[in-house]
Amino acid sequence: MADTHGAAAHHGPNFGTYIIVFVALSIFTAVSFIINHFYPVGDMRGAVLIMMVAVVKACLVGSIFMHLKWDWPRLYFLIAPVFILAVMMMVVLLPDMVLVWHREAAEAPPAVRTPVR
Repeated sequence: MADTHGAAAHHGPNFGTYIIVFVALSIFTAVSFIINHFYPVGDMRGAVLIMMVAVVKACLVGSIFMHLKWDWPRLYFLIAPVFILAVMMMVVLLPDMVLVWHREAAEAPPAVRTPVR
């Protein structure tokens, strides 16, 4: 069966784009290791730099490998209702959580104080 789609019908990354992103991810991973080498574990500057590199890597993976760069209009119609339903569930369940919290506080036995010597 012949391919009915033309070259213009293909939207998305080609093999070269995947290779470029792979090289970029490899470089960013090396940068993370270099930052980790120069800053001790407890240093906040190193942690912030590594987190910034991780955000860049996540954006690359999401936009290229997960096709978000090309399929965002279709994905938008899936994400928007989920956000609306999540907010509605929080609003609906919030009174139950508050009522249980107040009931547990009222039913709890009084704290026993031990005399201080």
